[in-house]
Amino acid sequence: MERIKKIANVLIGILAAAVLLNYTVYLIHLLAFPEQPLAFIITFCIFAAVILPIVFRKPLRKILKKAYPVLKGIWAACLLFYVVSFSIMTAGILSSDETAPSSLPDKTVVIVYGAKINGTKEEPYPGTFLRSRLDRTAQIMKEAPTSVCIVCGGKGVNEPCAEADVMRDYLISAGIDPSRIYVDAKSKNTIENIDNAMEIIRENGLEGYPVACLTTDYHLPRVRFLCGRAGLNADYYYAAKSPNFFGLLSGLVREYMSYGKLVLTGH
Repeated sequence: MERIKKIANVLIGILAAAVLLNYTVYLIHLLAFPEQPLAFIITFCIFAAVILPIVFRKPLRKILKKAYPVLKGIWAACLLFYVVSFSIMTAGILSSDETAPSSLPDKTVVIVYGAKINGTKEEPYPGTFLRSRLDRTAQIMKEAPTSVCIVCGGKGVNEPCAEADVMRDYLISAGIDPSRIYVDAKSKNTIENIDNAMEIIRENGLEGYPVACLTTDYHLPRVRFLCGRAGLNADYYYAAKSPNFFGLLSGLVREYMSYGKLVLTGH
């Protein structure tokens, strides 16, 4: 029996370490690229929920007595659920297939989702994630010469100007004709990206043409889900690779939290 308890404690320790690793990476990302205060609050709450039961296990055992094994089992089950569901989400994200851009039908509308920009109002430039998305967009539009794109993204927290304006300028500098670029510089989140892109499609006579969505790899499944919910029947989805492992892991953690918010609030 003691051996089983020791093995169980080791497994619980591994699960706790995996959760702490994820959120340590995400906290470093938050410190480098601040987001809304809620992201910090949730991150610190998760740290507390994982660390405190380990640090104070002896006094908790004395205080809770017979309830301690039950509560410990629930806590361990939560850790297991997180690690398993996070792993399933990651596997799904990294195993998506894509259509060759050269095979896209004529006049495909490529919706490009915004991400953080840096710099000043006079000299803004796309951040690492956004640059990856834009480089992929330019490649696709060159291989599909009749395609057009809609760049989406308003002015976010700590950004010098609207993301979409910077995205448009970047694509033009990459050799894309300005007439092929439509701009949504108002949207503040993925849902607004989709709604405003649909409005641009209607206003510019682009209804009935094939639609492709492009974003960073970790973001793609949620975009697919939200497009379906909004009635935007996109035909193709393209993933821009995360620039490095740190960026991928922090993005996956953030995306997991977004799924949680989606389940709880519907947004």
